[in-house]
Amino acid sequence: MSLSIEVWHLARALIARRLGLDFSQLRRADLEREFARILGNLSPPAVDRYLDRLASLPDDSPEWGRLAGELTVGETYFFRDHACFEALEREILPTLIATHRAEGILRLRLWSAGCATGEEPYSLAILIDRLLPDRWEWTVTVLATDINPKALEAAHRGLYREWSFRETPQWIRDCYFRPRGKETFELDPRIRQMVAFVPLNLAQECYPAVMTNTNAMDLILCRNVIMYFTRDAQQATLSRLQDALVSGGWLAVSPAEAAADLVRPLVLVQFPWATFFRKEPRDASDEAASLPTRTLAQWPAEASVPVLDLAAVVPDTPCDPPVFPQVQMQVHAAATPPETEPILERARAFADQGRLEEAYRLCQNALGRDRLDVEAHLMLAAVCQEREDIPAALEALRRAIYLDPDSASANFLLGSLLFRQGHMGRARRCMETVVTLLCAVPRDEPVRGSGGLTAGRLLETAQGYLAMGSSPSGDSKPSDTQGSRPRNDDPKANKLTGARQALAGAGPAQKGNEP
Repeated sequence: MSLSIEVWHLARALIARRLGLDFSQLRRADLEREFARILGNLSPPAVDRYLDRLASLPDDSPEWGRLAGELTVGETYFFRDHACFEALEREILPTLIATHRAEGILRLRLWSAGCATGEEPYSLAILIDRLLPDRWEWTVTVLATDINPKALEAAHRGLYREWSFRETPQWIRDCYFRPRGKETFELDPRIRQMVAFVPLNLAQECYPAVMTNTNAMDLILCRNVIMYFTRDAQQATLSRLQDALVSGGWLAVSPAEAAADLVRPLVLVQFPWATFFRKEPRDASDEAASLPTRTLAQWPAEASVPVLDLAAVVPDTPCDPPVFPQVQMQVHAAATPPETEPILERARAFADQGRLEEAYRLCQNALGRDRLDVEAHLMLAAVCQEREDIPAALEALRRAIYLDPDSASANFLLGSLLFRQGHMGRARRCMETVVTLLCAVPRDEPVRGSGGLTAGRLLETAQGYLAMGSSPSGDSKPSDTQGSRPRNDDPKANKLTGARQALAGAGPAQKGNEP
């Protein structure tokens, strides 16, 4: 299919605005090829109508999801870029682990941004499994995001063919994979459970945010992604990724994406054949956490972990209303509600910095002032989720939904938590409730309790979860994975029933490695 100059300019501008992707003259043929695959040999007027239709659709529509999947490049494989993973295994991850261990904070947060079919985040999880002999004592988050829901579904299944292992050491394959048929290999469920796959459009302003679990990261890998973005989208994306890092955190991009003006003020750290960028520590006392200046060849051969040698809580019963402590009410002529907003703002700031204990205490402080503050329960749930205290997160969400059944933030947070636990049917019902609640809300209106996310952004993310479909690791009953809303003529009753059913069905979670 050959696009006219006018149509190409329209398509290019529209795709850049919605997806951040750049289809300049050098990639014009790529765009024409993808349009031909989607539309076939349609006449120019039909192409014009298709673009008009795309422009009228919201970002979260299935058509935009389909187009994003066609236009993005999904090439990846396990342990892609040997030098990068050697630097991670020998230098960066051991230093992060040692620093957190010395501080008594056994928590690690990693993010693969643009994860495609999951080989990169699973490679990170395998490294962590080998570097942390006491992993069960740690809270490990491996977040994996992508714009393509089909790629996320494939990643969630954890099934791969020979081509995904073209640079993977044999001992890794023997230890972490088992054959499934003649050409398929299944990843160890222990490693699969370490990674949370979440739909996310890097070109949109939906991160960093506590609500989407995209804050306070120790390490972000975003390689071979932004090279396809427009210059403006590159700058905006890297700025947000920097904000998502904790002080002393690390960012990896591909060499083609490592322009100094894009990553400032991050500090370049050069390893043999690999380049990383680091967010400087908050104060001088953190300088002790700086990396040693040894080269890879200076590390002892008798390392305890094999080097990647490429040559070689809620029960399943009806949900009762939560019991709130009895409070003696006193009436004053000029009584005003307690001021909890500044406290929650400080709690959110602490959570964004990875200082979860301080954030947790501030949430408890806010609830001590007003036990009926929905936003305080929501913030507490988000912090508890980051601390991997899943029962406490579910209890906080139970209270928030009881106080405000129409809270889109509470339903979204509950749905994302259930997705990560594998309760796909109940999670879908929560996300459908979010869609129902937000579909009539102006898209630029901030959603209460979301930390500043707009209705459009939260709606887009909820639609992304729904587009991921069901998963083999989800609920066992086929009917439960269809996501159909409870039959009730009253929409508000539907929303309340869906949330309470989801809470009632959430089984107890294991503390450990599932974000």
